[in-house]
Amino acid sequence: MTAIPTRGIAVGIGLLVYVAIRLSTRTNTPPPAAPPAAGTPTPGAEMSSARRILEERYARGEIDTDEFNERMRALNGA
Repeated sequence: MTAIPTRGIAVGIGLLVYVAIRLSTRTNTPPPAAPPAAGTPTPGAEMSSARRILEERYARGEIDTDEFNERMRALNGA
């Protein structure tokens, strides 16, 4: 009958050792983010693409200065 408490204590100590080792080897850095899917533009790229298109349209004369400035303000969120 004395073997059962001893076995329980051994399991408990083993569990404590396991948890201590897992906690001590754990890093605090989050896992790296997954890269965006192929063909998916990043938000910054989308915005610069919109600005680039707007600048190209202005350079070709498709839009005037007032419309260019108005759309640039809209893109900048002002």
